[in-house]
Amino acid sequence: MRPDRHRALTALGLLAFAGIGCDRPTVEATPKAGDSPVARVSTVAPERMTVRRTTEEPGQIEAAETTPLHARLAGYVESVAVDIGDRVKKGQVLAELRMPEVDADLAQKRALVEQARSEVKQAGAAVEVSRAGVASAEAKAAEVRAGIRRADADVARWRSEFARIEQLFRERAQTGSLLDETSNKLRSAEAARDEVQAQVKTAEAALAEARALLDKARSDVETASSHVEVARLDAEHALAMAAYRQILAPFDGVVTRRGVDVGHLTTPGAGGELLFVVARSDIVTIAVGVPEADAPSVNPGDPARVRLQALEGKTFEGKVARTSWALDPATRTLRAEVDVANPDGLLRPGLYAYATIVAEEHPDALTVPGSAVFADAGRSYCVVVADGRARRREVKIGLVDGKRAEVVSGLDPSDRVVEANAASLVDGQAVEPIATPESAPKPKS
Repeated sequence: MRPDRHRALTALGLLAFAGIGCDRPTVEATPKAGDSPVARVSTVAPERMTVRRTTEEPGQIEAAETTPLHARLAGYVESVAVDIGDRVKKGQVLAELRMPEVDADLAQKRALVEQARSEVKQAGAAVEVSRAGVASAEAKAAEVRAGIRRADADVARWRSEFARIEQLFRERAQTGSLLDETSNKLRSAEAARDEVQAQVKTAEAALAEARALLDKARSDVETASSHVEVARLDAEHALAMAAYRQILAPFDGVVTRRGVDVGHLTTPGAGGELLFVVARSDIVTIAVGVPEADAPSVNPGDPARVRLQALEGKTFEGKVARTSWALDPATRTLRAEVDVANPDGLLRPGLYAYATIVAEEHPDALTVPGSAVFADAGRSYCVVVADGRARRREVKIGLVDGKRAEVVSGLDPSDRVVEANAASLVDGQAVEPIATPESAPKPKS
């Protein structure tokens, strides 16, 4: 070996030895005479505590509801009652418009309602008149029918009398003049009967006409009633359109924008000028983007804590109100919205915030330091110290919060677990626990 190479190797050995002395590992090997090296290890006992899976993401505060207000109809702004920063209540008048044509239309539609109601009354009176006409026609028909009976009786009487006189005439007991007189009276009775029968037909026709007039009058009442309903709906429509003269607050909140002054002519619809923007203030929403790794664990109802740098780190409690369910393909994040009550109005839309979402929580879980767990061949292990020997234990791990790992099975609370570098120990290797303040005997009082 060349002298320069020997000097380089010697220097590297000294540096390695110096590094070991400066940074003392948790597992130390102390050789003993006649035996395998005994590793000195630091051990801890499993502890029961609440373990949480959380994700902390930056976001910004948004109003739970923000509504831009536009005019529904064209009109001149007659008055403006609020300005930016004003707190408003639901239904409060923000501005009023002047629309004379709408007022005139409403007055006309209301007049049509009154006219239709008058038509109903008129049609009702016509029904009563028609009922009286039907009653009169029925009485006339009854009277005529009674005349038929009298006429039939007269015809029967003179027919019998004619038969008797005719018999007497044959027997030469009566003169021919009496027979002719009786015959004339019979024909007169038959003519009177025919006349009464014609009067019956006339009376029945008059009765049918009266009943038809009654039906028509009743139909006119129904038609007039429908006209009232149509006119009433037209008036309600006109009244609804007239209500657009007032610009009302949609909910309790704060006016964040004002874009109108007295005298402005409004343009209907969302394409016209913006009148006001009202933001709800009693509840705010913090929108954050949850990374893909944590997205499946974040669901509505998860508790969350919101911290604001602008308020000197003050925190507010809330819950995840909703998620987008689907991740944004551009950022691979899940949009989660945390609703926080804001009764004092401290939280304002636009402020930067940090939201810590508790995706999962297991209280009273048996835990060990995360450094005490290692993986081998796809399985999780811890090393416990028993009778001066290191024993590998396969464990089932639950939640891991970054510092502590939940042990679902494989350990007992009384076990002593190697705190770190457990993977370097061989199963059955002799170990010597390092005295720690936790394991040191407490002085007797």
